[in-house]
Order: sequence, then structure tokens, then C-alpha cells
Amino acid sequence: MREGTELQAFSQFVGALHEARRDLDGPALLNWAAEELSGIIGFDAAWLGWADMTPPSVEIMGTTLHNLPADYVAFWNVIRSEDLLATDVKNMKTEGRLWAQYDRDGSRHTDGMIALADRYGLRKLSVVTRAQDPLRPQLFISAYRSGVSARSLDTGELTFLSCALDHMQGMLDRASDGGAGDLRLLVDAHGRPVAGSAAALTLWSGWRGEPGRGGASFDDFLDARGFNVLANPTALAGGHKLTELRLIPRRMLDNFSAREREVAELIAEGFTHKEIARELGIAPTTVRNQTARIFEKAGVSSRAALTRAILSDQPVSREP
Repeated sequence: MREGTELQAFSQFVGALHEARRDLDGPALLNWAAEELSGIIGFDAAWLGWADMTPPSVEIMGTTLHNLPADYVAFWNVIRSEDLLATDVKNMKTEGRLWAQYDRDGSRHTDGMIALADRYGLRKLSVVTRAQDPLRPQLFISAYRSGVSARSLDTGELTFLSCALDHMQGMLDRASDGGAGDLRLLVDAHGRPVAGSAAALTLWSGWRGEPGRGGASFDDFLDARGFNVLANPTALAGGHKLTELRLIPRRMLDNFSAREREVAELIAEGFTHKEIARELGIAPTTVRNQTARIFEKAGVSSRAALTRAILSDQPVSREP
């Protein structure tokens, strides 16, 4: 990155990030960011994603690769106990740093780091992460330069990447609230959130901290609180997976059976019991029985109240 252009380049990156997020989900945004940052900073390959950096070990959770072979993550898992960058990352919180570096041409080595660097032709390795957050995994990027004349990332470039990660995480968190009261979470293969709004993360934390939760799933927890769940999983590098969960507040009609929904909608349109019976080809007594069940499920006691509730299309209110 040319000196004196950092602020302009960062402004352009943030603008492009906003544009990209309109069309890309969380996993796709990682791929876009790796490509974009490679062009700005000038690194040859990268590993980008989330990791649980709570000591004693670093656990990779959901990542994407840029210009690296598909076996990279598997090989890193073989040498992970000798990864000097991972060791340094674990000390970041106490040392107040947001990045760590390894120089294949330097003097500090382990057999594992030498094997990793030589296998993939990497000379200058840097890892940048966000400030430690004990409540969830941290977004990170490992940026690599190759070739005998490669230089290590300088402080300005490392700071650029650190700020870029902050904006990316913030973008994913803020964009996690959908329309009409929807909430969204981006979770790893074990259901742990890596991105989400405060409201969505509060729901997840409530499930984790619920006394006597036992084996109750997150889906069951959400169902009891009036949410339907739509899941969109994406496979990533190294066998990782990220899933975008869309948490949709259940509407009144969602609590009804298909037949009850038909009856309720006709009541809202002003049909009498006899007219509903003729319209649906069922007995009037059946309509009356279903109407009673509809009133009970909806928590109303009159046709007028049911009609108002259906027309307002308000989410069902459930106490936690």
C-alpha cells in the first residue's frame, strides 16, 4: 500500500463493504473481503474467519481461504501446537497487541512453523484479530507474503487490517436484524454465534444460561418464545460450516392448523358461520368448534378482536 493513501484506501474499502453486504451473506462476504484486502494491502494469500482465542488453545471455527490449497486447514491442525502465531495470539490480551508475525527468514522457529511455511511457499506471515471478547469468537485474518524479496506487513498495513475487521464484524452484526421484527444469527457448526445483533445474541445467551435446560435445543427454546427458524448453511474451508439463522417472530395465523387458518381468514372477512360452512363444505357445528379453538389459541373472545389481530398481523407476544 502506497504511503499517504491509507485513509483514502480505507474509505473506499468501507464504501465497497457496504455495497457488497447488500448482495452477500456472511460466508460470501468473507471471500469478498479476502480478495479486496489482498488487492489493497498486497498480500499473496490469506486465511480469514473466526476463532475462539480463549486460552489454553486457539480453536478455528469458520474460515475461508484465499490463494491457498484446500488442505491448508488440515495441515495447520497437524502443526497447531507448534504454531508461533497461535501462541502469540493467546497472549494478545495481556500484551495489548492486535497482531502477531512470523518471519521464515528470522531467528524464531519451530519445526511446525518451518513445515507450514515451506509447504505453502510462505515467507512473511501475519495474523490480525479484533480486541478480545470473552463472550464470542473473534474475527481474524492471517495474511501471507511469498518470495525471497517479500517484506513483512508494516504497522500501517496491520492497523488497516485491524480496522477492516472491526468494520466487517460491525457490518455483519448490524445487518443481522431483518425486516418485520426478524432477527439473524451467523453460527458455526456447533451452533455458536460468530455474528448477530444485540437482540439475537441476547436470545442465544438466554438459551445457554437457562437453568435446567438439559438437552433442549436452541430451536425448541426459540419455538417456546414464539419464533420460527429458517437456516441457510454454507460449507467452508477445512470442513467448517457457517449457518445463517433467520429468527422470525411467529404470527397469529402460524399457530393455527391449515383448516383453522381458513376459518380465521373468512371470519376476518366478515363471513358468518353458515357462510363459512358453505364456502369450505363443512358442517356449521364444525365451524363453531373450530372458532372456539381459534379464539383460545389467539387469546381473544370475540370475532371483532380476532379480526383486529389478524389484520394488524402482529407477532405473537410470549413471555420468556
